Amino acid sequence: MRSKIISTLAATALTAGVIAGAPAASAAQKVVPGKVGESCSIEGQRGQSLKITSSSFEVEGTATVANYNDENLPLTQTLKEGKTKSWNVGGSIDFDLLKLFHVTFNAGYQSSQTWEVGQTLGPYPVKPGYTGVLEYGFLNQTFEGTHIRCSGGTWVNEGRPFHGTIPKERHVKVSMRSNDA
Repeated sequence: MRSKIISTLAATALTAGVIAGAPAASAAQKVVPGKVGESCSIEGQRGQSLKITSSSFEVEGTATVANYNDENLPLTQTLKEGKTKSWNVGGSIDFDLLKLFHVTFNAGYQSSQTWEVGQTLGPYPVKPGYTGVLEYGFLNQTFEGTHIRCSGGTWVNEGRPFHGTIPKERHVKVSMRSNDA
């Protein structure tokens, strides 16, 4: 009886190990980057084409220091309010879009970027006779893409576009102007 229990437990453990070790089935399409018109090698393979169409700086806050003294003044800003920018996506997405960004461009992309309360920006030196302006926010990139398929050795458009905006990074812009202006 004891050997029957042990063999039943061993069979159960072996079955559980096989099931647990199996890769998870996913309904999402595999990320395969490509460009319409470029060559491909696996007939019928599906993928995605992605391109950045524009970039813009979305200002969330500013700080200004006018220096009428004889020595440099520091331009700093301590954030009193947190700001988060998340991506905005439209169209037909049935794959890991963030992974496509990582494979196509670089792994630095995230689906959101955040400025935290209490972060200090600067100091940036403002020379005598100048006004310093600090702007902080997010560098956003607009993108578009489409689903593609390998046909006759060439990637072709499947006609299922997607588009959106992704925050590429938190961004600070500092400019100086003469107080005489």
